[in-house]
Amino acid sequence: MHRLSQPVCLMIGAQALCLAVGFWFQYQMAISTAEHEAYESAWSELAVRSQPIVSAAKRWQPEDFAADAPERTRTQALLDSASGADQSRLLLTDASGKILCRSGAEASAPWQVGNQIAWHCQREARTPGEPRYGRLETPDGEFSAIVHPPVNGGVQVVAYAAVPIDSAAKTALLAALPQASGIAFVWTLGLCAGATYLLTARFNFQETHRREQRDHAALQSAQDLLRTRDAVIFGLAKLAESRDPETGDHLERISLYTNSLATAMRSYPKFQRIVTPNFIRLLGISSVLHDIGKVGLEDTVLLKPGRLTEAERKVMQQHTLVAGDCLKEIEQRLGASNFLQTAREIALHHHERWDGTGYPTGLAGEAIPLAARIVSICDVYDALRSKRVYKAAFPHEDCVRAIRDGAGTQFDPDLVEVFLEIESEFAAIAIRFANDASAKAERLDSQGTSGENRPDRMSAEQEATLREVIGGPQPLPESARIGIASQFDGHRQNQLARRASEG
Repeated sequence: MHRLSQPVCLMIGAQALCLAVGFWFQYQMAISTAEHEAYESAWSELAVRSQPIVSAAKRWQPEDFAADAPERTRTQALLDSASGADQSRLLLTDASGKILCRSGAEASAPWQVGNQIAWHCQREARTPGEPRYGRLETPDGEFSAIVHPPVNGGVQVVAYAAVPIDSAAKTALLAALPQASGIAFVWTLGLCAGATYLLTARFNFQETHRREQRDHAALQSAQDLLRTRDAVIFGLAKLAESRDPETGDHLERISLYTNSLATAMRSYPKFQRIVTPNFIRLLGISSVLHDIGKVGLEDTVLLKPGRLTEAERKVMQQHTLVAGDCLKEIEQRLGASNFLQTAREIALHHHERWDGTGYPTGLAGEAIPLAARIVSICDVYDALRSKRVYKAAFPHEDCVRAIRDGAGTQFDPDLVEVFLEIESEFAAIAIRFANDASAKAERLDSQGTSGENRPDRMSAEQEATLREVIGGPQPLPESARIGIASQFDGHRQNQLARRASEG
């Protein structure tokens, strides 16, 4: 059986209170009914018992009951004989209620001759000559009484029951009523509570079912919206990437690299609080927008096969600012968003360096957003590992060596430590998404191509161009210096020929 909920307990409590009030009113009505019945019974008995005195009182006047009046003695005897053995009493009073004569001579009687009675009428006479019904209050308690009105301003007869009306029927009723009311209360409350629980349980089940259906529909709608968002984002990123056909599956690899590196970071206490599953999910999709700003660059700079001039390099660096401004404007229109904030941090700062010599703002150390530091390692690894018009793909070992050498200067040393733990995962991703030339180079490396068969070293100009790939002046791996020179010139000529044919 399910635990009762707070609303159900409150409803049962309210029912118990209402039942208690109802049974209290029942108790009061029962007492009132008992009193009324007791009064009616006493009044009927008193009316019969006082009738002979009422007939005789028609000829009496108040002065007949003076202390020395001979009528007083005979009246006293008549009152005593009319009073029964049940302790009912008779009084003769004047019109104001002053006692003239009473039955019983004991000193403990409630009133003495000359006292004023305390009369409370409960039912007036319906016709002339009919008695009034009510109560008398005495020092000994409350009694039922009737008052016969005086005839011609004479004497009125008051008959009252000497035994208090609540001592018999009322007492018996009070003794039985609480037990009966208690049993009825418990029984009724149990039925009400059971009915309330069943009805509430059914209502809760139906409401829970409807709420689950609404939640499922809302979740499905949210998932569809997220899938649509991710698809649109990836499509926009691919549109920007399409301007440089040499990059291949760059976006897919960057997303997988960042996801792999961020997941591994969760094993390090330093990153556990920041790198949550939600952070990893946002990083995986927002990282594809890291080069979205390149859509604003001219082809003469973006697709130049040779070394960039200083002016062209500054133009190329503007792609981070273009992307940051674009994403910031979107964020202002749509409102705060973790996804947009992460995407803007990555696009704006993924070319910053740990030592502060990067661009566009020269941030250093942990002032660089964590997401941008992660993408920086992944972007450089992919740039080294992939074939470009000005270079061949680097072997995995040389890529790892370049990133390890950049720890503390270009890259966050803690992230480099994580990268070195999982560098085999990067190698697997690179091979899985390698383009044709990269796959061919990978196979040649695995077959052990000798140094004698490789072309000469690259020129100083070619080496300077290649340094731009990894974002700084750090030394290039030895394997990058050998076997690339002839490929560089060949790729450059092929691209110029392709542009001429397309133009």
